[in-house]
Amino acid sequence: MSLHDSVAIANEIRYALGMKRSGWWQMSLAIATVTLSDRGKRRRFITGLLVLIVAYFSLGNWPLDSWLSRGLWRMLIFWGFLGLMCLFMILMALFDALAVIGEERQKIGLTKSSKNEESLQD
Repeated sequence: MSLHDSVAIANEIRYALGMKRSGWWQMSLAIATVTLSDRGKRRRFITGLLVLIVAYFSLGNWPLDSWLSRGLWRMLIFWGFLGLMCLFMILMALFDALAVIGEERQKIGLTKSSKNEESLQD
């Protein structure tokens, strides 16, 4: 699914939900809905987030080590932000795992899919 397809689906969702005059928040919510509904996009996002975390961690350990060690607040803010990114990645991985369980249950027929999910798959 291309970015153009994702935006088109997001616009359909936006109009279906009655958001005729949408702002930044509604459009972001619609694009997030489309992105989170696709397994491949979720996995690419998690992989990109993992690469960002490793790069951020490496940056804090080697090039910025002396600068971070000069101030307690610098270090706390830097590593606190890294911790928040790790927590966000864990939440995304948990969401992905639960979504995969739901998708597989739908495939074998244990649960029925809702109308919104059926319209997204078309």
